[in-house]
Amino acid sequence: MKFGLLWRFRFLLSGLGIACLVVLAGTAYQSKRTAADRTLFAPPGRMISVSGVNHHLYCVGSGSPTLVLEAGLGDNSLTWYPVQSALARNMRVCSYDRPGLGWSDPIDSTMQPEDVARNLHALLNNAGISPPYVLAGHSRGGIYVRAFYHQFPEETQGIVLVDSTHEQSPAHQYPYAAWDYWKQALQMAVAGPLSRVGLIRLMGIADAGRRPSSLPAEVLAAKSAMQNRTDTAHAVVNEIAVMRQGLDPATPPPLSLGKLPLLVLTAGNRVDPGLVEREAGKSGGNIEAEKALAGIQQTEQNDLARLSSNSRHIVVKNSGHFIMQDQAEELVSAVSEFIKPIALRLEGERPTHHSTGPEKEVAQHREFKR
Repeated sequence: MKFGLLWRFRFLLSGLGIACLVVLAGTAYQSKRTAADRTLFAPPGRMISVSGVNHHLYCVGSGSPTLVLEAGLGDNSLTWYPVQSALARNMRVCSYDRPGLGWSDPIDSTMQPEDVARNLHALLNNAGISPPYVLAGHSRGGIYVRAFYHQFPEETQGIVLVDSTHEQSPAHQYPYAAWDYWKQALQMAVAGPLSRVGLIRLMGIADAGRRPSSLPAEVLAAKSAMQNRTDTAHAVVNEIAVMRQGLDPATPPPLSLGKLPLLVLTAGNRVDPGLVEREAGKSGGNIEAEKALAGIQQTEQNDLARLSSNSRHIVVKNSGHFIMQDQAEELVSAVSEFIKPIALRLEGERPTHHSTGPEKEVAQHREFKR
């Protein structure tokens, strides 16, 4: 009896020892690969401090207003790679990384949309990027840019929503919503520990090439490197935690934008019932559930387009959620046409002056290179 207990105790100790060695090895692997990635993939833009936290800001082009690009949940500035340079032919365009994402330093606390907006405003101010601004937000970024307008309306001349999230989206139930939200909770619980020991990196869960993309191979490699950081997993968990607050039925609807110029771009593939039905049939998915979700998304996009009395709504055909990658040329054309009258009006309102240092300096920043 005593021999059996001793054997089990030794077996338990051996197991714990092996587990500790695996954790130590995984942690060392994650740390080494992260350091190597930081050396291999330098930020294309500048590092600007906001309250002691370094933020990556990448600006190209010149002119007024400045177009500010806000990425979606857990995403970084490289998501705008297919369109930023093309948009910058006629204007100054800035993308950036929220804390913990891309090349920006992490923070411990969660950020409400209002916090993201204030942080972005401080970043632009510290970088010498003066208003007026037009802000474009993709997915969750659409909530952030609207929060920016409501805090800084005099500095915001227009908003572009790129397949934007609706504030009440989680509360809009669809047939398998409960399962999706349960998966989110599970992912939040395991993301941090798995990332710290390198398992997320080893399994390729955060790799940018998991979905078809028009991004060049070197950009996908840089995006994967940034997304495999432990800091990124922590930042994504924080953003999801804030997003899940929308599960509360009392979540208020999005606020009116008054007469602010507004462009809403909707991913056609996500709201076309016929296409959704065909794709669900091919993949063996729940056809009725997918059609119900498409109807909810269409309703939400229509609702966002009604936030301003001065809006235009374009459903971009043959595009998934990442319109700036799936239909880059159409996005560039639509946004350029949207900003043109804003720029002309601003030009007529201000006295003629020569470009000053900050704008010239920002316009000379290099393109991303591996």
